[in-house]
Order: sequence, then structure tokens, then C-alpha cells
Amino acid sequence: MNYTIIIIALAATLVIFSTDCAYATNHTSSIFSGAQRYSDSNTYKNANFSFSIQPPLNWIVLNNLPPNISNQAVVIFSNNDKSQLATFGIYHRYIAPNVMVAIGSHSDNDVLATIAQEMTAGNNNDSQTIVYNGLVDRYNDGVRVSISSATRYAADNSTSLSENIIYFLNSGNQYTLDLTSNSTTIDKNSQLFEDSASTFLASQSNAVPEFPVALVMLIIGMFSVIFVFRTKGLAGIIGNR
Repeated sequence: MNYTIIIIALAATLVIFSTDCAYATNHTSSIFSGAQRYSDSNTYKNANFSFSIQPPLNWIVLNNLPPNISNQAVVIFSNNDKSQLATFGIYHRYIAPNVMVAIGSHSDNDVLATIAQEMTAGNNNDSQTIVYNGLVDRYNDGVRVSISSATRYAADNSTSLSENIIYFLNSGNQYTLDLTSNSTTIDKNSQLFEDSASTFLASQSNAVPEFPVALVMLIIGMFSVIFVFRTKGLAGIIGNR
């Protein structure tokens, strides 16, 4: 397969989806070096997926959500405001060792373009998602990608805004932190999200057995993001409680 064609296609995707790229210097520290000081004070701990975090103050854990709403999230926090609902989900999946090799061999532009392509793949007449900002930070034990996006719904011409932070770890784990809010409260909720994300701490000890991944699937899927659950559907469930 011609690698040049793949890279050109990814660069073209970046332009199509209007992703403004910002570059960060490679870090020599751990991806979680800043969060280490919260290891004892984090109030939410998940032993099954080996992470802990301080959720935003007074946000609650949503329990017993149907699969089509939770989208297999490990946990979803909510501000519990029915009129201006905001949600914060954490997702986990295992990735092949070759994924980290691929991320390391591609530019920030390629990484952001591939994520943008995955996040907008579901666009249709009912909803349209645009990825408008992204940042890639590379550490000695993984890569941290921050992405901002907006989704417009045709039914009522409303728009939800999302902030995503994706951790690709050398240990073979991928964690996605996902905020969904409306445009009125996005500034406030984004700050709460970023403050909470700064406390996110995951163990690097989980080993994942190697398994083969076809090159095409690797290029298309290596940066895939578990899609953002829809705030509108979640608000309806909370409202019916």
C-alpha cells in the first residue's frame, strides 16, 4: 500500500473538516505527572479500569442508563441541571501495540485529521458534527489529544458543544474523557471539565497481549473515538426520573 497516498488523504481530511491545528513540544515527563498529586484525594476510583478522578463539584454519577445512551461509558457524570444539562463521560478500550507505533510515526496533523474523520463519519441529514480545534501532546508514556467539536441537530436547529481528551497509552489502554454541553454554559462547563481532567490518573501497569492489525484498519481505526452520547436523549431520561 502506498503510504504517500494515505498521508495525503489524511491531510486532505484535515482541511475538509476544518480542524485548526496547534502544536505542542514533546514532553519528557509522564502523561500523568501533573495528576500524581491527586492520587490520594480523587473521589471517584475505578479498580476495574485502573483510574481515578475528581469529578466537578456537585456533579453526580448517572446510573442504570440504557446502552444506547451510555454508549458503553465506564462512568457518566452530570451537573443534574435539567434545563441546561451537561454531561461528562469516561470511556475505555484496549488498543494494539502497533497503534502507538503508528501514532509515533505520524504527524500531529495526521492524528487530528484521522480523529476528525472518525467523529464526523456519522454525519447525516439529522445531525452534522464539525471538529474545529485540536491539540496533540506527546509524553514518554503516551499521547494526549484534545479535541473540540460542535453538533447541530436539524430537528430543532439546536447545537451541542463537546470537549474530548483522549489518552493513548503505551500500556495498550485508551481512555476518552468527553464533555457535552450547550452553547450557553460551555465556557463554565469547559473550565470545570479541564479542572477535573487535570486530576485524571490511570495506571500504566495493565499489559495487553499483542494481536495482528491489518494496515488499512490500523490507519482508519487507530485513533477512533467512541462517539459522543447525545445530550438531548440523556436529558429526556433524567427528566423522566
